[in-house]
Amino acid sequence: MAALLCRRSLPRTWLCRRAGQGCGRHYRAALCAELKQPLAIEEVARRPVRPHEVRVEVHFCGVNFADILVCRGQYQEKPPLPFTPGMEFSGTVLETGADVSSVKEGDRVIGVSGFNGMAEECIADQKTLWRVPEKVSLQEAAVLPVSYGTAILALEHRAHTQPRETVLVTAAAGATGLAVIDVATNVLQAKVNDAFLHVIQRKSTGKVLLSLK
Repeated sequence: MAALLCRRSLPRTWLCRRAGQGCGRHYRAALCAELKQPLAIEEVARRPVRPHEVRVEVHFCGVNFADILVCRGQYQEKPPLPFTPGMEFSGTVLETGADVSSVKEGDRVIGVSGFNGMAEECIADQKTLWRVPEKVSLQEAAVLPVSYGTAILALEHRAHTQPRETVLVTAAAGATGLAVIDVATNVLQAKVNDAFLHVIQRKSTGKVLLSLK
């Protein structure tokens, strides 16, 4: 699940910034300088983009369980300290390498990175960036790559889910679980066992958030 994090306070789950800033020689980033300790906001020097790379002005950055694990030294990948967490992000293209053809300056994009998304800007390979349709906000788009990527990998590539098959989702309250339901029903034309998920309600208000029949 993800919430909204503004760049001035950088509390819990998102990194948010205003467009048109951070275009100098340095930019601000959330750095993990010591494992199991709070992140520090520091000025980071820009590096040149390689021919296949794209520099993106980050507007939003999703915070995932892997980000928590890597900052505690418990993830399978252990980047050297200091590092910037953040696996998925959305923003606008600032600069492209000489061999980049998939996006151009000014494009609205989402992307995945090793661990460098919690910053005012980041660099990603063009193969890990996708343009965002105008009707989709960058805030909503930022949380799509990891959750929906996981859902597609599980349902299509591993389970080879077929139309009209039934999918059992045992943890459907989080971002990945909800993405699995969406992909299974709306993309793969499968069924979700409504004995386990029929209606999700917000307890405080009783408002129906999702109903599957």
